[in-house]
Amino acid sequence: MLLAMPSSRGLQCFISLAARTFCTYPHRYPHQMPSAIIQPTAAHTATVIFAHGLGDEGESWRAAISGDYDYRKPGELTIPAQLPHVKWIFPDAPEQAVTANFGTRMPSWFDISNLPLQPGQYLSKVCEDDESVKDGVQIIDDLVQAEVKAGIPESRIVVGGFSQGGALALVAGLGGKDWRTKSSGDDSKLAGVIVLSGWMPLREKFKSRISPLAKSIPVLWGHGTADAVIYYKVGEISVELLQDQLGIVKHGAHDQLGTPGINFQVI
Repeated sequence: MLLAMPSSRGLQCFISLAARTFCTYPHRYPHQMPSAIIQPTAAHTATVIFAHGLGDEGESWRAAISGDYDYRKPGELTIPAQLPHVKWIFPDAPEQAVTANFGTRMPSWFDISNLPLQPGQYLSKVCEDDESVKDGVQIIDDLVQAEVKAGIPESRIVVGGFSQGGALALVAGLGGKDWRTKSSGDDSKLAGVIVLSGWMPLREKFKSRISPLAKSIPVLWGHGTADAVIYYKVGEISVELLQDQLGIVKHGAHDQLGTPGINFQVI
């Protein structure tokens, strides 16, 4: 992708880390700050905005990417050290009632009516609340626009997320003016999208709301086969829908990263 990763090692560490550290949903409700941030240690030329999963907080991912968890091989640099020009932003979701959890208030990017999300449920009903998805997208879009105002073009900004955050990132990354209302909408093109154990939300409305440039945006999609919250098959179906309905190309796992289309990897 745009981040000039040293081969794909930094990205592979990122995916592997997600599989080992966030295989289930954490239950951390208190928010300490709006966004956890890893500042670049070299000239700032790119930004990653990464959204956590349901009930979590940005600090969890900041700690993971910073190397606070032992995921590296001996002598291996942390991901920020491999990508010193990148600023990492891990925003906190607002606290709101979640229907799937009996109305319990917790950090959530949008309301969802069913969890775990299984293939039959995914195909038979819409589980996501449209208005709260739009609200979540605006949080990400505000962060994108703040980076643009600071001098980082959208072509050097990646949005990503895990689980519910991955679904949000897909909408924010591929969405046009009907979703990204505070940006230039259909004329905006981010550098790429990262979806880890996510899905395509609002599938019946997704096609009508994507950007005309969506097909040219690289999407890295990883999903764990043992995911008991967002089933692996839901991820597969989502990718198939993006192919069939939107004409987005799916690449093999070993194809070159950064190519327009979806690079799907099993984690």
